[in-house]
Amino acid sequence: MRKWFLLLTLVAFFAANSSLRAQVLLPVPDSLRAINFRVTDYYTHKPIGLAHVMNITQKKGCISDLLGYFSIPFKLGDSLSITAIGYHTKHVLNWGQFNKDTLFFELTLTPKVYQIEEVKISRFSTYDRFLREFANLKLAKTRATEQQEVIQLYFLKITKGLDLRNLPQPTMGLSFGKDWYQKQNEKVAETIEKDRKKRIAERKFNAGIVSRLTGLTGNELLEFMEYLKFDENYILTSTDYEIRERILERYKVFEKITKVKRNTKD
Repeated sequence: MRKWFLLLTLVAFFAANSSLRAQVLLPVPDSLRAINFRVTDYYTHKPIGLAHVMNITQKKGCISDLLGYFSIPFKLGDSLSITAIGYHTKHVLNWGQFNKDTLFFELTLTPKVYQIEEVKISRFSTYDRFLREFANLKLAKTRATEQQEVIQLYFLKITKGLDLRNLPQPTMGLSFGKDWYQKQNEKVAETIEKDRKKRIAERKFNAGIVSRLTGLTGNELLEFMEYLKFDENYILTSTDYEIRERILERYKVFEKITKVKRNTKD
């Protein structure tokens, strides 16, 4: 009787452990996707170009084009920060409202309004005096600016308390520390060079140029941009005339494909 009891106990124990293993080893799908957005003015709904966008969670950033469009890796729970000159910074938390099925999502920024004191100008005033008065003009701090100052003070206190003595120390001959700093400088220079090439490519080829050449806007413009997919190396090595000529050639083919799709739907 005891043997049967022990056998049943062991069977129940292994069955429970196997079910637990099955729950632990379930694969978790990768939910990181590239989502398309457009930045516009809150009141006029006009596009905001060259807005700086940062996915704080993924440590990835980009800049919107002249029509306000941008694409960035974004998944559930990520925090997005959008800044533009003359607008309040906007923070967006993805709680499931963004998905890849929609062509683009519109994000609006509220413009900043500065109230300055009245400036009295007389014929005896000089331009130098005007510059001094303008330099000493004090603007009211916004809530975002105050929060940023608090965060900066917090990190300043942390860095002061850190032990920074564990940096690479000089050894025999050439110092190891110098080599380490040289490698860091090379990485910084490489990052700057990549950013420079990216900015040149964005100036030579962007949605604004394509829209002016083809007259496309909205969803049709996004579809045509996806159809083009110009390589960055091609954009950097080609002239502006060659790029525009290539856009018009591909646009003729795109129009034919679009017409065929419409006819098949009808």
